[in-house]
Amino acid sequence: MTFPPRHLGIVGNRDKIGAPSTLKSFVRAARARGFEVTVERGLARGIRGLGPTALLRTLVDQADALLVLGGDGTLLATAREACRGPVPMLGVNLGGLGFLTATAEKELPDALDRLAEGRVVLEPRMMLEARVRTKDGGVWSALGLNDAVIHAADRTRVIRMEVKIGRSGIGRFSADAITIATPTGSTAYSLSAGGSIVRPTGLALLATPVCPHSVGFRPLVVGSGESVGVRVAPGGPTVRITVDGQVSRILRPGEEARVQRAKARVDLITLEKDSFYRVLREKLAWAESPRDTHPRVR
Repeated sequence: MTFPPRHLGIVGNRDKIGAPSTLKSFVRAARARGFEVTVERGLARGIRGLGPTALLRTLVDQADALLVLGGDGTLLATAREACRGPVPMLGVNLGGLGFLTATAEKELPDALDRLAEGRVVLEPRMMLEARVRTKDGGVWSALGLNDAVIHAADRTRVIRMEVKIGRSGIGRFSADAITIATPTGSTAYSLSAGGSIVRPTGLALLATPVCPHSVGFRPLVVGSGESVGVRVAPGGPTVRITVDGQVSRILRPGEEARVQRAKARVDLITLEKDSFYRVLREKLAWAESPRDTHPRVR
């Protein structure tokens, strides 16, 4: 990996970018700062004047960094490929909350200046691997940056499940779901379900039940060298395992889903050290008093 990067790959969500002229302006801005630029082929489809294009897999092998245009979902999808490099990613938020992205569209020129000069921070983020050994002896697996969630296909139903840490059974309970998250994913679904906030560069897994029918199973933080196994009891609703909200498979009775730290990792490019705590305050209103976050009613 060359850093500061010279070859920049641009990937993104076509729906978030909007007009082709917007993408062209991003490419011009990068080239004006001395970057060699290659645009992901699917993103460039039908747009002339962008220069070289390549498949995402090729960009992961050839680019020094990826500029990811879109929102958190776009960055999560790109991470599953980028971790093979690993090639670092700079997320540019074109959507809503944009918790994982490092900069907004209007701040992109400054971000490109800092990237060209190397005045950025590389944050290593652990990823997880979800594996299911199927009844026919095969193995289904998926990588994720945020989380793996075991849930009823019909979200109105609860599921009965048995949970293990390594080989040790820690109990059976009923719940709407269980989420196993990385530190990066601790501020996603896991947080909404009452899980802890963990510094995203940390190494751990967070097992958080979603609306459990018991006060005995509380959110659990386990070591990154451990694995979390979930087996669903027979006779209940159809159950799925979903990774990062994007990759999903039915989990049949008798099959066990096991989630552990992946061998691969991904590097996110941020513009300042410890920006995570600033983002908590600005985007999640963390530790703000009610009078700071809500208008006064007269």
